[in-house]
Amino acid sequence: MRLMIFILTGFTFILLHSDILSAQQTPSPALLVGEKDGALLAIVDPVSLEIVARVPANPNPHEVASDGKYAYVTNSGLQRITVIDLEAQAQVEGIDLKPLSAVHGIWMAGGNIYFANETSRTISRYNPGSGEIDWVLGTGQKRSHMLMVTEDESSIIATNMVPGSVSFIEFDDESRDWEITVVETGPRAEGLDLSPNGRELWVTNVIESTISIIDVGSKQIIDTIDLPTNFSNRLKFTPDGQYVFVAELRGTEIAVYNAETRELVKRIDVGGGSEGMQMSPDGNRAFIAVSTINTVAVIDLQTLQVTDTIGEFNNPDGMAWVE
Repeated sequence: MRLMIFILTGFTFILLHSDILSAQQTPSPALLVGEKDGALLAIVDPVSLEIVARVPANPNPHEVASDGKYAYVTNSGLQRITVIDLEAQAQVEGIDLKPLSAVHGIWMAGGNIYFANETSRTISRYNPGSGEIDWVLGTGQKRSHMLMVTEDESSIIATNMVPGSVSFIEFDDESRDWEITVVETGPRAEGLDLSPNGRELWVTNVIESTISIIDVGSKQIIDTIDLPTNFSNRLKFTPDGQYVFVAELRGTEIAVYNAETRELVKRIDVGGGSEGMQMSPDGNRAFIAVSTINTVAVIDLQTLQVTDTIGEFNNPDGMAWVE
């Protein structure tokens, strides 16, 4: 057994050589699952529903993004992004974010990595080609948490937890500069997702247990949904745009809404409190990180029923899909 120990900013990281933790090569496609209590990234075969490998991912891995070759993992509270080679199933040199603050939300677009630095009130970009953070934009908003970026990199949407808002950050071709529009939603705005047609943004407001629905064109709130939950911090559209799944960390069910009528159509029992969500690109299944019971629930999007569970994990949360 090969063992490496090193110390960084007060934390001790122990890396086991990857062949100890991995038994099979990374499948294509693959589901990546961050395990917060295990300091691991699990690689899951979405066909067999087996965990084929686990790779050390440093303390408290929260959100995950991937370009197909590497996984980029944010470690909540740390000023770094963990980088994992998916073919070798091993950590490579990570991304040092200093002097920017701790990172949370992460997104890949145009071959670049965008991330939100919560307390430095910035959205930043890392260019894997140059190995540099080549762009930083101040938002003026406290605790920018989750974000989405269009593939052409012309538009960024971020939720801000304090006091609770959404920032629409758009590049203006005429002025050749970025313009920011802030829409107030509710305290602790966290989870967000854009409808597949790009017309609506849905945002969870954790403290008020509501969803704000924003018209993207006008950047106005057009509807508010009162949730039958008390800690919903993630939501996700189904690929066909018909439904919106809403997690509940302090309950046992997923709330499913009709995206057009805004009506609650079903509550799906997944057995524990849930956070991270990922939809298969083919539109057939939803994968739900049931954090409190250390499993990932698999839901058939046609029947809206749990068909399988994957486990055992160590407090699963953020997920990414790799083709």
